Amino acid sequence: MITFSLIRKIGRILRGGAGKKEIFLGVLCGVLIGFNPTASLTLVLAILVTLLLNANIGFALVGAAAGKALSLALAPLSFHTGYFLIHDTGLQELFAKLANAPGTALMDLNVYAMVGGLPYALVIGIVLGTLLAGTVNKIREKMLEAGERDKIALVARNKFTRFLLWLAFGKQKLSLEDVIAKQAPLFRKSGLILVGILVVLGLVLDFLLLDVVLKKGLQSAISAQTGAEVDVAKAHLSLTDGAIVVEGIQVTDPDKPTHNLVQLASFEADLSMGDLLRRTYAIDLLSGSTLKHDVPRSSPGKVFAKKTKPAEAEAPAEKAAGLALADYFAKAREWQGYGDKIEEFLQERKTGAQAAAKGEKPPASKEAAVADARKLGYLKAAADLIADRPAWTVHRVRIVDVDLGEGLPKQTFEATELSSHPELRRKITTLQLAGEGALVPTAKVVLRFDDPSALHALTLNIPGIALAGAGKDSADFPLDIAEGKADLKADGTFGTEKLDMPFTLAVHGLKAQAAAGRQVLGMDSATASEVFSSMEQFEVEGVVDGNLRSPRAKINAEKLAASMKQALVAAGKQELAKQADKAKEQAKQKATEELDKAMQSDEVKDAKSKASDALKKLF
Repeated sequence: MITFSLIRKIGRILRGGAGKKEIFLGVLCGVLIGFNPTASLTLVLAILVTLLLNANIGFALVGAAAGKALSLALAPLSFHTGYFLIHDTGLQELFAKLANAPGTALMDLNVYAMVGGLPYALVIGIVLGTLLAGTVNKIREKMLEAGERDKIALVARNKFTRFLLWLAFGKQKLSLEDVIAKQAPLFRKSGLILVGILVVLGLVLDFLLLDVVLKKGLQSAISAQTGAEVDVAKAHLSLTDGAIVVEGIQVTDPDKPTHNLVQLASFEADLSMGDLLRRTYAIDLLSGSTLKHDVPRSSPGKVFAKKTKPAEAEAPAEKAAGLALADYFAKAREWQGYGDKIEEFLQERKTGAQAAAKGEKPPASKEAAVADARKLGYLKAAADLIADRPAWTVHRVRIVDVDLGEGLPKQTFEATELSSHPELRRKITTLQLAGEGALVPTAKVVLRFDDPSALHALTLNIPGIALAGAGKDSADFPLDIAEGKADLKADGTFGTEKLDMPFTLAVHGLKAQAAAGRQVLGMDSATASEVFSSMEQFEVEGVVDGNLRSPRAKINAEKLAASMKQALVAAGKQELAKQADKAKEQAKQKATEELDKAMQSDEVKDAKSKASDALKKLF
């Protein structure tokens, strides 16, 4: 049956009414459709143009299949060609205008594979369309020549033969002579009506499927930034007032796929529909609830290709005064990884701010574009052509019920002037975490995107950090801490090249054991264990300096020694007071025992008897 169906379809093509022009247009338009790397306005327009032109739909489907297969095979070549056309031919300003204008901003003309694939699609579509149209027409001519021979013509007029031809090839509306000589118009007679119907139908479907499109768009956008799977339980967009409600966001941690990097119960926002036509998102207030970090997933999330670091980022840090953070904290290297990402982001924004101040656009980096292509895929990597406004801006964020774990109270997260390109807005960005009713914030970051030369600021006030387990099985940390908590306070500045973060760590309730055979602050392990476990509280002061990629911690040894001395004196006084109280209690108890013993002697008993007799005589 499959073979018979295939024969009949081929027969319909050969004997059908599609002329050379219709076949050529069908194949060309199909290839152009297939080469579209994204579901953008460009794809919609390509489909509508195909329906408007007098293109054969069957051959359009063949062309689309061929185009999609070739676009996947040629994706790296299309990417590099697109980069060349956008950045190296003097057309970047034109593409920037198209990428920022209402309507054309939805065409994805900043996607390298979209722009770079167009010339290949045109060449392949023209060649393949000409080849197929010529081949079909040539076969038809051969069939016509064969049909004109006397014997074949006699057989062809036989009723049984005609029945077999109909059974195999279907009904022939036009003769082969008419099909070969056919001069089809460029546009389909019913094209405008068909396009109008499809536009209306598309708008209706888009309205009905708007929530699905929003959900997929959010997942794709966040995944593009994190490089890992993103789950969204529900998303709703109201076209009447631009209100967005999203629930159940889970962002997989690319470094630990079994956990969520961020998990947000819900958030709400208001958008301007006019801005959406420019693919710009301006939100006055973004509110949400129940934000959690490092939450186990029900199943591991997918992780996409990670962005590779430049060679200089992998080089070991130069030796400097002070010990590395890894000498003090077991997770220092993980924090340094976060520092790398923050430094990279701040450097991009600083470069953008310096260029914006001069009225220029930061130069494109081929290495960065290739890294994005490897991370997102060659069909999705896009040029940053934002000209005069950020792609998205959130003027204010407020998320309640933020769970930081570690026994800390629930926090409220507030932020102002968040943006994809803050250097274009020249506003100060603030991010703050604070407990309910707290006079000072738990954490506050001030990002000075308004001034490229200004340093950013960080303030931390984190009480009750659990120390239990710190140093265990660590060759770098000299103590194995069984109990204890620390209150961290830090207030300093940081930038892309400089880090200056003074801090104070108030340690209390410490119970620690020094590793056998190791000295700590000049003390043997037994003495160090006794000293650290006897102190009620002491403070560690220092500063974290260097830079974000290679931070280094320096401890103020003099103040640490003074604080420990003071703590030891206090511990000694407390121990002496305890010993004095104990001695007093022991003396009191001994005196009582001696008195009781004396009261039981024969002399005391005889005196008590005589006193009793005298009292009886008296009374």
